[in-house]
Amino acid sequence: MQAKLLGNWNWGIRWAQMVRRELLVNWLFIKSEIWVGVVPGLIFLCVAWNSQELPAGEFLPVLAGGALYFSLYTYTFCVATQMMGVVGDRINQRDRPLCRGLISYQGAKRRWIASMVGFSVVGWQLGVFEWTLLWQLCIILLTFGRLGLEWPTKHFFLGLGAIAQMAAAWQAVASINLVQGTWILLVAILCSAVVGIQDLSDLEGDVATGVNTFPVTFGNVGSRFILGIGFVLLPLAIHVGLLMPSGFNNHLLPWAIAQALASWGVAVRVILYRSPSADRDTYLLALAWYYIVLGSASAAF
Repeated sequence: MQAKLLGNWNWGIRWAQMVRRELLVNWLFIKSEIWVGVVPGLIFLCVAWNSQELPAGEFLPVLAGGALYFSLYTYTFCVATQMMGVVGDRINQRDRPLCRGLISYQGAKRRWIASMVGFSVVGWQLGVFEWTLLWQLCIILLTFGRLGLEWPTKHFFLGLGAIAQMAAAWQAVASINLVQGTWILLVAILCSAVVGIQDLSDLEGDVATGVNTFPVTFGNVGSRFILGIGFVLLPLAIHVGLLMPSGFNNHLLPWAIAQALASWGVAVRVILYRSPSADRDTYLLALAWYYIVLGSASAAF
């Protein structure tokens, strides 16, 4: 009896260790991308919920479904990207699972396939399957199709990914009409125009591995100048393209001011602060701008 209990105890410990290790590996895959993959999707889902007159008791299940969906949205992209970018990650992101030797390439491949299947199932259940397929196509083309190696195609497909993200968030709650669809399209276009800011901190690794990102193509100084101008002009584009057509009013004014300040803050930082750590902080401020723009839809719809 004691031997059986001891065996069961050891079996339980081994399973606990396996679960803990798997959670660690999965966290290391996505920890740096949660802010761009999960958070914006949930913000826009909440905006969509706020625009509808729905029972309060349904909010938590919808939020939980959205959290699972956008976690898989992020995970599928991260695993595929890291599978194809191990060499660059050894310079730029040494704490990732493949770089640390926590799992093999085949192990990452099995996890990616399983996550793609799970992502499809969750997308189908939430009624956003078409946007799931769009993002999966973007992932495959960017990584295994090697289209992420050149900045024009990378920016284009990441723009499509932003459309898939926002559209799925809204459609999980309500149908998308022309006004909301236009909003989503314009925000995605603007984001794709300045998404090169995320690659500034990885310039060294991208040069070493021959990845032609926006900063590699235009140079450290040139890319900062272009991005700085872009973020100076973004508030005007947001005002003319999004806020005015929505009927600019006192409810939209705080959002307009907040997104302008965030955007101009990014413009200042991208010119003045040029270390990899500073570039990562600047990117986080750019994400804050994105959050504000998404949140402003709550005053427009």
